[in-house]
This record gives sequence, C-alpha cells and structure tokens, in this order.
Amino acid sequence: MLNIFLSGSKIIAKSDAIKSNDFKFIDSIVLPALIAVGGYLVKSLYDIYLDNRKRRFQNIEDKLKLFYWPILIRLEKDNGIWETILLKRQDSASIQYKIAEHIEKNIVLKNHQEVLDIIDNYAYLAEPDDALQIEIKNYIKNVTIYKAIRESDNQTQFPLALGAPWPKDFYPIIKEKTKFYQEKLNSKSIVRNM
Repeated sequence: MLNIFLSGSKIIAKSDAIKSNDFKFIDSIVLPALIAVGGYLVKSLYDIYLDNRKRRFQNIEDKLKLFYWPILIRLEKDNGIWETILLKRQDSASIQYKIAEHIEKNIVLKNHQEVLDIIDNYAYLAEPDDALQIEIKNYIKNVTIYKAIRESDNQTQFPLALGAPWPKDFYPIIKEKTKFYQEKLNSKSIVRNM
C-alpha cells in the first residue's frame, strides 16, 4: 500500500512539475507576447485617434483659411465702403461720383469677383447648411446682375431694381460661422503639438 501511495505521490509530483513548467512557459513566452500584442493594438488605436483629430483640425483650419476668412474680410471691406458707392446717385460730374465709381470698379466689383471665385473653388469645404446655401445663391444672383448692369454701361442702377436684392443674411451667417470655427480651432490648438 505504501508503494501505491508513493507511486501516486510521484505522479502528483510529476503533474505539479509539468504544471509548474507550463506556468514558466506561459510566464516566459506567452504572457509577454500577449502584452506586446495588446500594447501594439492600444498604440495603433491611439495613433488612429490622433490621426482623426489631426484631420478634423486640418479640416477646420482649411474651412477658415480658404473659405470663411477670405469671404468675411472681403464683405467687411465692402461694408466699410458701401455708402461711398451710393454717392453714384449724385451728379456724374461731381468728385463724389468719380470717387464712388473708382471704388466700385476697383474694389467692390473686384471683391465680389474674388468671393465668387472662393465660392467656386472652396464651397465644398464650407459644408453649407440650407440657410447658407440660400444666401450663397442670392449672393451669386445679386453679384452677377450687378456686374451685368455695369458692363451694360448703366452706372447708376443697382441689382435691387432688377429683382436681385442684396442677400441680407449672407454677411451675418458668414461672420457667425467664421467665429464658430475659429473658436473651435482655438480650443483644439493643442493638437498641433502632437
């Protein structure tokens, strides 16, 4: 009986040694491999997260740099000098008329063309909502008619008289969206350093 007990304990001891070796194998090879794979996956996911943040940041930066700021600056310029243009309703021999005509031709109409070019090239960046799309269409109509009037040698009529009023919400929407995206960009400026 003692032999059976000793044989049984030898089997148990061998079994414990095998288990101990299995744990050594797991501890020395499998566990570090699992940790390495897990670390690689976590780093890959983090890199994907950072890339997405950088892309969103770049998208906002492009919206501002290529669409919203250039349009807003030109509209601000037009707003600042628009009353001078209205002096064209005076006597065409007056100095005010001549100044107004020069400003209209060399600044206002040029600004309008530049805004049209920006819209043509970068409207996709703006991701315009319905309100902005309507104002862009109204702006295009107003400017196109305005240019046609001046090219037809009519120097005193404005687009309103031909059913193309100035899009009154265009400037406020552009200003609001510029401010919104600029604040969003400023709040994410830490991404640049990553």
